[in-house]
Amino acid sequence: MSKKHFSKQELEQLIEDKDSSIKFVEKKKTLRSSEWWKYFHIIFVNSDRQQYVSCNKCKALLLHSSFNGTNNLRTHASSCSSIDKSKSLFQKTVHDFYSSSKQSPIPLKVKLSVTEACTEFCALDGRAFEVIKGDGFKNLAKALFDAGQASNKSSIEVTDFLPHPTTISRNIIRLYEQYKNQLIDICTKLTNFCLIVDQWTEAHTGISYCGIALRYVDDDYQLFTFILGCFPYNAISHSAQHLREFVNKILEEFKLQLDSSKFVVTDNEPKMLSAFREKCTRIGCADHYLNKQLQHAFESDQIHLNKSIIEKVDCELAQNVFRHVKKIVSSVRRSHQQQKLSRKLQIYSETRFGGALIMLDIFREVFFQLPEVLINSKTMNDFNLIDKELLDEICDFFGPFQEILDALSVDQEPSCHRVIPLKQYLMNECEVKEGDSTAIVQLKLFLARRMKNVWYISDYHRLATVLHPKLKNFERCIGEKEKSINVLKQEFEIYKLINSSSFKNNLHSVQATVKTSLTSTADTTPKRKNPWSQCFDSKVNVTSQSSDPYQEINDYLAADFSQTSSDNDSSDDIDLLLFWRQQQASFPILSSMAKVVCAIPASNTIIERLFSTAKNVVTEKRTRLDCEKINQMLFLQKNMKTLKELSNSDFRRKRTASMSSTTTVSSEESTCTAPKQLCIDVDDTFNDFNKENILD
Repeated sequence: MSKKHFSKQELEQLIEDKDSSIKFVEKKKTLRSSEWWKYFHIIFVNSDRQQYVSCNKCKALLLHSSFNGTNNLRTHASSCSSIDKSKSLFQKTVHDFYSSSKQSPIPLKVKLSVTEACTEFCALDGRAFEVIKGDGFKNLAKALFDAGQASNKSSIEVTDFLPHPTTISRNIIRLYEQYKNQLIDICTKLTNFCLIVDQWTEAHTGISYCGIALRYVDDDYQLFTFILGCFPYNAISHSAQHLREFVNKILEEFKLQLDSSKFVVTDNEPKMLSAFREKCTRIGCADHYLNKQLQHAFESDQIHLNKSIIEKVDCELAQNVFRHVKKIVSSVRRSHQQQKLSRKLQIYSETRFGGALIMLDIFREVFFQLPEVLINSKTMNDFNLIDKELLDEICDFFGPFQEILDALSVDQEPSCHRVIPLKQYLMNECEVKEGDSTAIVQLKLFLARRMKNVWYISDYHRLATVLHPKLKNFERCIGEKEKSINVLKQEFEIYKLINSSSFKNNLHSVQATVKTSLTSTADTTPKRKNPWSQCFDSKVNVTSQSSDPYQEINDYLAADFSQTSSDNDSSDDIDLLLFWRQQQASFPILSSMAKVVCAIPASNTIIERLFSTAKNVVTEKRTRLDCEKINQMLFLQKNMKTLKELSNSDFRRKRTASMSSTTTVSSEESTCTAPKQLCIDVDDTFNDFNKENILD
């Protein structure tokens, strides 16, 4: 590679005279990187290297830098008429014959046009900016893109593709019925499941709703959560009896029925306690226990334990701070002065008091920005009465509470095993320490007493904890170990009977199959055994009977699973369902117990999130939306993606099984095996469904 030196005047002249009509060919031919430099020279000015190179043949000046590499050189070499293309350097490569799998970049003009259209969509229709990231919007954009590609007529208007709003409303019903039937098919096969039930009254219309969710773990140890619906509550009254009748009626639609082997998770209100007292096992919401005690600590002067006993709260100092903060937050939100703050002040919901901790934390963060917002305001006196140091102490003390509320609210993984350890963790945090202020001491004493006396731990919380390999030794809450092991043994006896009965049924079916097989082959000549197979024992003992009926439990409790964990950090939780899936052979009864218990959530926040979504559907400008239509939309929003994935996976599995299965052709006809013909049952429901409604 040689060098050329130019003066500044010569370089400027070259730039002006450089050929601006470089041609780009569709199929580029490449030079080997080690040899194409013989066709170019690097430009130096006063011994300083420039970001230009010169073509030796046509003297064209090309930009060359570390950012664009040799792209310009390659392009020019393949289009320059002065360079001989017959040399082996320009021979075609495999990329000239096969297109690359990498997608071609979107032209900048098209990208800017789409951005402009999305911006106008959010501005003209008043939609949130985040709507562009939604799966529904992406599906719509993809469908319109495919429709444009399939159409070769430029005269078609985009409005020709878009349906009428009434058509969309009618198709909501069709989709709902389609996916509801799919969910019903799933429900009919369930032997164990857990329901989550809660009620909510919509503020704009005053209509009450009952939300019901379903959780279960399938045979492959996968956890599934489905929303059965957010149903308008049309029972005679809100009594426990009518609530239970309403829920039972909904379950009948989905071919489900509650009994002593099924679970229901609700809040701990008296109505829920009474409604699900019989023919099911009710588990209290852990978040509800904790939220209630936080609400009492900040807002109650006394608690009525019963008609004759009253407990004094005695948290006045913290309540005064909370009262002032709440008043300021409400005032700022009403005055629309939040744009002056670095963070938006947040009010809390009475039903989910944990949001009050977030309100305090955000208030502390913007504390020194508030005087500018509150100047000449009546709430300035409240601001002056707040002790910043005390506010910091309260926020620091309640930090772990918010983290634990979040940990108990997860709905995409098992969480029941977290209740006992996290409750004990909070009890330890409430121990009074030297240096605690009077306000913190008051809070600690009250919360420790209430969590100990009110936060109820069920046997299934103990069972879920002992079935977690990292919690089975109860090192953090040793007082629960003996109770939990006793519960494990009791449930073990029940599941052992269930498994033995199912084993007998399977054994009968196997024996019948073997008998049928022997009968069908009785007329054929038995296949001669090879010498090695004749050396085997006539009977093989698959398992040895142990004198200890709880040998499986003892082996599990004594086992060290640290090596089987896939997590490098021992402080991280494990995939509990994956663990028990891998341990089925070693602990068959315990794994079947874990599969049932893992479906029980620690809280009912699944339904709380459903109600929050419903608030976004029913707004003050959409109060005439039919209750049934609201239920259908929420059902589709929460379930459609999962049901569609299950439907596609079932189809692929059936198709693979059908294509892989073969029928052996007799040797007289052929010496190969022919695959069975693939037969796919087509659902004509969609094709026959009111085509005018779909396409108008």
